[in-house]
Amino acid sequence: MKGLVKVLVGSVLNFCCSFLAAAPLSQLDTVMSCDTENFKAYRILFVGDSITLHGFDETTRKNLGWSHISGMAASSRQSDYVSILSREISDARKQPTAVCYHTAGGGGTVDQRLRALGSVINMRPNLVVIQLGEHEDIRSGIDILEKNYKKLITALRQLDSRPSIIAVGPWSLSRQNSLGRYSGWSGEVDRVMASVSSEEHVPYSSVADIAALPLAHGAGLSDGVRWHPNDYGHSLYAKRLFFLYQQAASSVRD
Repeated sequence: MKGLVKVLVGSVLNFCCSFLAAAPLSQLDTVMSCDTENFKAYRILFVGDSITLHGFDETTRKNLGWSHISGMAASSRQSDYVSILSREISDARKQPTAVCYHTAGGGGTVDQRLRALGSVINMRPNLVVIQLGEHEDIRSGIDILEKNYKKLITALRQLDSRPSIIAVGPWSLSRQNSLGRYSGWSGEVDRVMASVSSEEHVPYSSVADIAALPLAHGAGLSDGVRWHPNDYGHSLYAKRLFFLYQQAASSVRD
């Protein structure tokens, strides 16, 4: 069985590497360097979409009023959840952290990140943070998402560095039910991601409660930017993820 898993994971990574040559960057992201040579650093790989990192160009300046690189819609790189979380982990470990990004492969579906995983197989992360779910297409069906999300977790877990993995669910401003959960498609995505994470023993949290807070979004010069978590929203993401990191650290010696 272990041999079969290795073959399957190897096939996924080989496919990812072959796909990478044609994989577009997402959200206008520049290729972010990752310090893999600092062996004293605790390396964190963020697998995400525009909430994790969004670049800019003249079109985003004109159409979105977006003119800096950070997680959208944080006011600066230092204010986004990636930077806040990495600082908190560094302080807790009394160890420098190296931030790595996987935002290649298109707009940000689980399938796109899986197919472009070849871009990060040499980063040797100690921890992987998955922030996805906003770009899943209802026409593809929930079964496809379930299959791809499990494949992504499996492939990440089989990286040479054998990282710990934590994950958050989709961000959505859609209507919520009486239990504080997303209704409709966003709810299905959140449910399936939570279910797969539980099966794979990956600490996971919905962010529906954060999205429900009016003060956690609304910053920016366009509706497209204002839809995303603002500085306060990003700080809550970081707080939630730090709790998940503590869960992972307590169950797996890293």
